[in-house]
Amino acid sequence: MQVASAADEKGWALYVVGGAVRDLLLELLDLTGKPESATVSAVRSLTDIDLVVDAANGEANPGENKGAGMALAEIIQASYPQVSVQVYGQFQTASLVWPSPHAAGAEPLRLDIATARTEFYPYPAANPEVEISSIQQDLYRRDFTINAMAMRINGKQPGHLLDFFGGWLDLQQRHIRVLHANSFIEDPTRIVRAARFATRLNFSLEAQTERFVRSAVSSGIYQRMRLSEAKTPALQVRLKAELKSLLSADQWEAALAQVADLGGLTCLHSDLTLTPTLWRQLRRMGRWLAKFEARLTIDQPLWLMRLELLLAQLTPPASREAAIQLDLASPSLHRLSDLHQWEADLHQQLPKAHKLSQRYRLLHRYASADLLLMSDRHPYTLGPQIWQYIVQTSQVPALINGGTLKQLGYQPGPQFRNILATLHERTLDGELTSHQAAEKYVLAHYPLNSQPN
Repeated sequence: MQVASAADEKGWALYVVGGAVRDLLLELLDLTGKPESATVSAVRSLTDIDLVVDAANGEANPGENKGAGMALAEIIQASYPQVSVQVYGQFQTASLVWPSPHAAGAEPLRLDIATARTEFYPYPAANPEVEISSIQQDLYRRDFTINAMAMRINGKQPGHLLDFFGGWLDLQQRHIRVLHANSFIEDPTRIVRAARFATRLNFSLEAQTERFVRSAVSSGIYQRMRLSEAKTPALQVRLKAELKSLLSADQWEAALAQVADLGGLTCLHSDLTLTPTLWRQLRRMGRWLAKFEARLTIDQPLWLMRLELLLAQLTPPASREAAIQLDLASPSLHRLSDLHQWEADLHQQLPKAHKLSQRYRLLHRYASADLLLMSDRHPYTLGPQIWQYIVQTSQVPALINGGTLKQLGYQPGPQFRNILATLHERTLDGELTSHQAAEKYVLAHYPLNSQPN
């Protein structure tokens, strides 16, 4: 591996860290039960690898504002110009992506190369302050022991496993364990991550770790930080990313149930709970998206629809505030602000709409995601009429269009919209059933001699 050779030339220690090491050891544990059988070649089948460079005892870069990770990335890119490089972070951590040489859709090889660092949190839920440090300090800043192991891939002992915190033992015992008592105070996203890893790997939270979670939740620290700090990234963008991963996973139900059991929904809002009704809504959403995907254009993914269902359980001011906190996009903010009022209006108006055209007029103003959310939340009242609209009413084609109106001699203008809307309503109600009938209706009700010159 050229990156390992480049690190050797600099006198730097290079490690594979995090999830790649965890998953490799899990696979080897299933096969042999012996971590010593891990080899450098075993990581070559991975397509997303995190590397850390410990440059403490190697060649420095005097006069350069450049971390060792970025320096290695530049060496690799010089040999592979087809590699794209993205640089981020105070110490210029680099991501290198090789385009896949295989069929379209195959996973490209991605290497993230970072300089070993330590970190501290200036206040709970903040972004951490970081500084260059050793591999041991780099591993100590990670979330759980099973993700805090490293495997050397250069030097005299390639394949040597670093396990300062008992990650291998926790893998054997199938435990999720944090590295220190303040872990969930510093970063509440770890509550969501703990539940996600536990369900994905079929692990359990180690007893002291669970106590740390419950202590952090009961302290009320998350609510206080929302009120006292302008920026709480671990309750905003980072929390949204974790929720996306959880709600997209195959095991999302079990993971979400564990988050709720731990009290972790308070990271979103202190009043949010998982009721039996909400569970039914969440389960329905996936089925209904699959059922109606051929007839609806939903411009947002399933995980976000599930998240909106969660937040919609709150009162409108609180649901909007929670959506803003999570940095959701404007369509979600608009929907969560107005959803309860929309539902109240439709509950009042739809029973009085006896014609298809009247129901169409009430429902076509809403986006597909609006309709899906409202029908899911009210499957026995609003649901049937919304379903009929989706499956039948919205699928009725127009008998004529603007091109036909031009052929008839009408001048394009605002009147076109009114004419076509009227024709569509009469078509829905069965008053017009053919192209010829629609043309005759237009000529009778919108005389050509009244057209503007």
